[in-house]
Amino acid sequence: MDNLFFIASKMIWMFISPANWLVLIPLLALLLNRLGWLIWARCTWALEFGLILLIGAYPVGQWLAEPLESYSAIPGPDAPAPDGIIVLGGAWQTEQADYWQQWELNHAAERELAFLVLAERYPSAKLVFTGGSGRVFSQGLKEAHWAQALYRDFGLDETRLILESESRNTDENARFSKRLVTPKIDERWWLITSAYHMPRSVGVFCQQGWSVTPYPVDHYYAGLSWRPNWQLAKHLQELERVLHEWLGLVVYRGTGKSSHLFPPRC
Repeated sequence: MDNLFFIASKMIWMFISPANWLVLIPLLALLLNRLGWLIWARCTWALEFGLILLIGAYPVGQWLAEPLESYSAIPGPDAPAPDGIIVLGGAWQTEQADYWQQWELNHAAERELAFLVLAERYPSAKLVFTGGSGRVFSQGLKEAHWAQALYRDFGLDETRLILESESRNTDENARFSKRLVTPKIDERWWLITSAYHMPRSVGVFCQQGWSVTPYPVDHYYAGLSWRPNWQLAKHLQELERVLHEWLGLVVYRGTGKSSHLFPPRC
């Protein structure tokens, strides 16, 4: 069932991805024009140009990220020290790392930076990295391998570290990590991931009976402005990631992997 869910999630996204639709809509317009449905063809072209102008001029992805990122904030300075710290994978470019044989980070590098900072700040806390490969193929390229290399280069005490390398998605992050860690009910665990990804992450950990405190990083939202700022590639990339997260949030709720879209603290 896990394999079916994993593969289905990848296939469904192919039909929802905004980037794919920006390619498919012109093809549909050409087909309508060839069939002689000229009015529908013109409307389809208008939709295409309208979407390009909207996405290119405005950070729509950031706006969609705001409700997700407003869900949580980092613990305050008076917060009790954590007994353990978890960081979710997703910050790694494993294909490039494997090719160049050195660690390579992507846009979510703040996850790893925060993990290293907190590991030094709380030297008695247990440390968990969870992340295998989120690809249908290339399952041999594990994020945990390169995370371990990074931590070793930074001098992190590896006796504190628990590496989970088989998970392919957020649900498996929580389930597989819990099997390795077996956290106690009275332990305080902090969870590091991108801010827009935090509601779904907290939801799946709570569903597993693992109470976590959010430590969000890697924010997208930078305030609301109606002043146009043409950055089509950047805005489209943001929209892809955030829309994918909204879809994941709804699917996880619908399949029972999380009990709430925006879970209360568990």
